[in-house]
Amino acid sequence: MNHRIKIFRSYETFLFLLLVIFVLIVGLINPAFFSIGTMFDVIRNQTIYILLALGMLPVVILGGFDVSFGATAALATFFARIVLTNLGLDGGIWQFYAVSIVFGIGVGMIIGWMIWYFKLSIFDLSLGMTSLINGFLVLISNFIHTRGRLTGLKGWNMKWLVTVQSVVGRSGLHVSFLLVVAALIGMYFFLRHTTLGRSIYAIGSDRSVAIRTGINIKKIYMVVFSILVSMAAIAGVTGSGLGFRSFGEKYMQVYATVIIGGASVRGGRGSVFGTLLGVLLVGLISQALVYVKIPTAWGDAVLGVIFIGFTLYETVQSQLKIAS
Repeated sequence: MNHRIKIFRSYETFLFLLLVIFVLIVGLINPAFFSIGTMFDVIRNQTIYILLALGMLPVVILGGFDVSFGATAALATFFARIVLTNLGLDGGIWQFYAVSIVFGIGVGMIIGWMIWYFKLSIFDLSLGMTSLINGFLVLISNFIHTRGRLTGLKGWNMKWLVTVQSVVGRSGLHVSFLLVVAALIGMYFFLRHTTLGRSIYAIGSDRSVAIRTGINIKKIYMVVFSILVSMAAIAGVTGSGLGFRSFGEKYMQVYATVIIGGASVRGGRGSVFGTLLGVLLVGLISQALVYVKIPTAWGDAVLGVIFIGFTLYETVQSQLKIAS
């Protein structure tokens, strides 16, 4: 009996039940919502946000908030394009991923080292980095040009694992879904089953205690931001092939989905499964607006209400723990 109570007190279980109830309500309003095509559309539309949210998760567990992932992704993919198109390489999609990840790791290590060495606020530095990188890219693009479109991106948006007929035409599960699965599994094992992953939780819970126990703060920051920027670079490459113009302005959506997924704004808490549920919930809400004939412009307002609700929930829970 105690085991059952513990299960239903799990935040992820609560969020999953909320997601199921939401789907049932929308499906009763419009039965067309109950379709595999709808699920495929949600996964496709949320692919880059799942990747970004997974990259943001370790930063939030540390107790930080970064808004520069759009700019750093642009920087990593820009230099990858230069390498692939100006050095005579083929420029296939997987080469684009590989080179972008390498640049992403390098940029992330520099950012992590700067935060540690100069004892900077993550949020403050990310604001500065966003302006710096955007200005740098505008300047350097006037002198360095890529030679045409990468051949690997041609036809990428039509690389399906499986397709089905839906109410809007033909929908499919894109091959980038495999990247999402790999990222989910990899992040789960990293955070839960490695010393580095557990150290991130320790720093987010109590930095001073983590330092006294001998955790290498510099290494953790460099690893965390290497993950963030490389995941942003992966999302950037994926988005380029799927037709996403920019996701830099969506930083609040990414942050909100991580918090809705159960991560604490104060750090020290967060899970891969909860983050996935948070992203899917936001994606389903956006998709549901179309089916219930509500203007999609209301999507941001609904997200804001949900975000406020979940932060209030966390505040109340913290106060109850203190009172007890």
